[in-house]
Amino acid sequence: MAQRFYFDLTDGLTTIRDDEGVEADDLADALKQAEAALKEMSADGELTDLEEGWRLVIRSGADTVLATIPIVPASRLR
Repeated sequence: MAQRFYFDLTDGLTTIRDDEGVEADDLADALKQAEAALKEMSADGELTDLEEGWRLVIRSGADTVLATIPIVPASRLR
């Protein structure tokens, strides 16, 4: 049965909360969706202004942190 997962962006001081979330079968599926979303956001230039230390946090509806993915700044990809 599908569950709802939320993908927040944070640098530890500022958090951009995902209030909509996505449905996924399990955490592994949510991780795949999160990585795909990060690739798309990077390709669209949405992550250009983020500096070192930002990460995508996958959480449950109960605000339990399930996984964290570091975001590589665009300047380090060149």
